Amino acid sequence: MGRFSSRQPSEASKRSSSKWRTILVSLLASAAAVALGVSGAGVTFAFLNASAPVAQGTVQSAGFGIRIGDGASAALPTKNLSPASPATWAFSVTNTGAAPADLAARIATPGGPAYAASARGSLTQVANEAACTTALAGTSALNGYAKPALGSLAPGETKIFCLVVSLPNPLPANGSGSAHSFTLTIDAVQKGA
Repeated sequence: MGRFSSRQPSEASKRSSSKWRTILVSLLASAAAVALGVSGAGVTFAFLNASAPVAQGTVQSAGFGIRIGDGASAALPTKNLSPASPATWAFSVTNTGAAPADLAARIATPGGPAYAASARGSLTQVANEAACTTALAGTSALNGYAKPALGSLAPGETKIFCLVVSLPNPLPANGSGSAHSFTLTIDAVQKGA
């Protein structure tokens, strides 16, 4: 009959076999990790380069506009002025835009007769044109006059303002009877801008 041998593996053989098994498991785990990494990199790459059509759109800022009287600017009528009788002008300012605006004003006088430096001005908001009277006269120099805060205008809102120009007494006689021109500028700044 045949011989049957029951031979136990040696200690060295067990260590060698265990070592190879560990190396094989490590290699398989590394290969799986590399495969997962490559698979993940492919997904990420595809995600970063994905594209989809977007419906056409338009971006537009809110309309903004100010109207003085009946237009973008208004000529104040010529008026006679003396120390005894100041001149008044009432005018409206309307916000024609879709956003609120903060108003400011400034006056400049390009030279003028001898009395030009003595001219005084004031600008005040009034309830209506009838409220624009000489009682609102100011003591600020007309040339360089500034009113940095005239208030705010909501979209579609109209406010009435009164400009009063006066001359102090006594007034230099030189230049009496001559015209003196000035420019009143209303500045509007869109709120939230």
